[in-house]
Amino acid sequence: MTTLDIFKIKINPSFKTYWTQGKGLCVAEIYINNEPLIELVRQAEEPFVKAEIKERRAEGDDIDEITLPAGDYNYLPISMVLRPSRNFLDEPWNHGFILEPDDPRIGKATVLDCTCGVVECWFMQVRITLNKSTVIWSEFTQFHRDWELDLGPFTFDRKQYEAELCKPNYE
Repeated sequence: MTTLDIFKIKINPSFKTYWTQGKGLCVAEIYINNEPLIELVRQAEEPFVKAEIKERRAEGDDIDEITLPAGDYNYLPISMVLRPSRNFLDEPWNHGFILEPDDPRIGKATVLDCTCGVVECWFMQVRITLNKSTVIWSEFTQFHRDWELDLGPFTFDRKQYEAELCKPNYE
């Protein structure tokens, strides 16, 4: 029997970022097995970021870890996560980029967005597969990089997963 992963959403009504000018933004913080998704992604991205920085420096680019930090994401607004949105189910959010019909990014859900506040700027995607009793998150990708992240797959109980998506947005 497969051990299921734990999917949890915590509503943060006052997530502060510089572009909200201190007012805060209501976001859906995602936790997998009690670990913040942003931290899991940061750990998976770190070797790729270090390699890219090294490569770009070798090409004469004056770049540092501050310019390209691993795990540089925000959680999504609740409107993109909680129901009635189907972004985390079977209707991924339309990022607006035109892709070739065979592009592997087609059909992936956006699960984290850029710290600048513009989702399309820098976002994390995942393939979400819905089965009768489980939901699988696999193929984590940074949309603007071809990094093959060593993250997942994660298998969640579908009833518990969908219950998290139906949380009241005022917790």
